[in-house]
Amino acid sequence: MWWFVVPRTVFGDDAIEHLQNEKAERVLIVTDKVLSEMGYLEEVKKNLKAEKIDVFDEVEPEPSIETALKCAKVARELDAQLIIALGGGSVMDVAKMTRILMELDVDPEFITPFTDLYELGFQKKAKLIAIPTTSGTGADATWAMVLTDTKEKRKVLPANREAIPDITILDYRFVEKLPPKLVAGTGMDALTHAIEGALAPWRNDFSDAMCEKAIEIILENLERSYNGDKEARAKMHHAATMAGMGFGNSQVGPVHSLGHAFGAYFKVHHGICVAVYLPYVLQFYLNDEGSKAMMDYLARRAGLESGEAMVERIIDLMGKINIPTKVSEIVGEKEYFDAIEEILNHAINDACIITSPRSPDMEQTRKLLEYAFYGKKVDF
Repeated sequence: MWWFVVPRTVFGDDAIEHLQNEKAERVLIVTDKVLSEMGYLEEVKKNLKAEKIDVFDEVEPEPSIETALKCAKVARELDAQLIIALGGGSVMDVAKMTRILMELDVDPEFITPFTDLYELGFQKKAKLIAIPTTSGTGADATWAMVLTDTKEKRKVLPANREAIPDITILDYRFVEKLPPKLVAGTGMDALTHAIEGALAPWRNDFSDAMCEKAIEIILENLERSYNGDKEARAKMHHAATMAGMGFGNSQVGPVHSLGHAFGAYFKVHHGICVAVYLPYVLQFYLNDEGSKAMMDYLARRAGLESGEAMVERIIDLMGKINIPTKVSEIVGEKEYFDAIEEILNHAINDACIITSPRSPDMEQTRKLLEYAFYGKKVDF
């Protein structure tokens, strides 16, 4: 038996006005300081009819477990009936965890896809609406919640069907002013989600449909969106959520394992972290007959001749949107290799390392980290 779980999706012109239909009296808006100051918060508030609206705007990039616990305390004290996540993936992840932790006193790492939250007393008291302000994470459509254990410098990846938002609102006006650097990073995150989701062992007909279409849209529109094309930016906003719906019901793989480990250690934007490892993991797949067949199929679905052509297209795209194509463009050699054992250990213990057509072992993962630093073509 399989599940394909996605939120109701509101999109198109004036999508934000859907909030006028919500009847909750007590609302918690989860966001960050930057968005709080950009006018988006007021746009959300003016469409709500609630008697009491509280705002938690302390979400940081790569949010910590402590931040999620703090937000949950605010939601509990408010007795929130509606939680609105206004922001990027970090905000979404904190809001999703908040809905659970406002009711349950559990360690976030205890929450897995197999945890029956209702047996623990969960009642889903609060409705959750996601309003993404970036086009990449797909967190508005997934079960996963990525948090950071700041003491051990590692990512934790709790996940559960009950975390998924009830509604996602895709109003392209919320991404019109995204700076090019953020368009590039989040766009590559979405592309990585779609590719890994389409290659995952748990993929299915429904996830394939979302992932394959998302790849097509992203390859056609990311560069144009980066250069300011409004129509392309709206397309990217849809594609990011489609990729989220796809990989959220299949899984991501080693690109994310490497990206999680690198990002947690060096505090680099997640989209950059996965992008810089993507070509090397795909080259690793091309050196395995079964994985290459899958890559070739996926490439043809995207209008390309082969898996090799897809990797070349991705590297070319990264260059056009100023995304680093090797790790040495991000950090220095000494600091990287001083940290490589810790990054390796976190990567190899990341659950995503095995959900791929070809799972790298310890030595192969070490070599992927090394090859990605120097920009060497993977030959193993």
